[in-house]
Amino acid sequence: MLRIKIDNLAVDKHRPKITKYSYPLLFIHGAGGTSEYLKNYLLFFARAGWQCYAINLRGHHPSDRESNLAQTTIQDYAEDVERVMRDLAIEHCALIGHSMGGLIAQKIATQFQSVQALVTIASAPPFGVVLQLKNNLPYAGAILKSMWGLMNLRPVKASYFLAGKTFLNNIDEAEREKIFPMFVAESLLIGFQIAHGVFVDPAEIKCPKLVIGCQLDAMAPESMERKLAEFLQADYISYEQFAHLPMLETNWEQSAQDIANWLVKNVADQALKRKDGP
Repeated sequence: MLRIKIDNLAVDKHRPKITKYSYPLLFIHGAGGTSEYLKNYLLFFARAGWQCYAINLRGHHPSDRESNLAQTTIQDYAEDVERVMRDLAIEHCALIGHSMGGLIAQKIATQFQSVQALVTIASAPPFGVVLQLKNNLPYAGAILKSMWGLMNLRPVKASYFLAGKTFLNNIDEAEREKIFPMFVAESLLIGFQIAHGVFVDPAEIKCPKLVIGCQLDAMAPESMERKLAEFLQADYISYEQFAHLPMLETNWEQSAQDIANWLVKNVADQALKRKDGP
């Protein structure tokens, strides 16, 4: 793995021994995430022959600390992705966005007609798709804490307890203790924006599209992901065994292989086989 620094941003690059596909993959993490929790996917797709990049958005370690993280917006993060695509000359990549990263990927796909494919996993919805949350979670206390953080202009990280009830709900206790430190504090304005709707024009997304929903997901219910697929006019895959982090959960390889198969089938590609350097 090679870590590239672009101003304040850290980008992880995984290079295959033999590059088989002419377009790279750019992974965009979710709220409070980093490239670290995407490592299984990065290694899998690099071994399959794709050049793989994973951005760490501003303020998300190992990118530089951001003094104004609490005021950061979806548009700020989209600008981070645009900068990485241009600086690395990968405007022709396939975008793979998870959770909040799925919404950012949608925004980017409307702006770059060169994007080869859009894949969203347990994505936050754009304006036009009603935000849904499971109603059996301890949100009242979390909302109060979030409001306090917003009033004090501080980013907030979910507690271990809340994480176990939400995005780590399908991961056993021992693994949770390893995975929880991969997540960092996040801007509360992001949640505010998503709740009020971020505009995406689906007609501006010209590339093939795939939406993935997971039936055990407490953060992005599968019914909402199905509506997102309809909104985007995208192909759709639903998993009954996964929750919000299919890239880390038991048998994660199935989701990776399904994405790879979809890319091979749907993205027009120039045959490319060359041995890359170290």
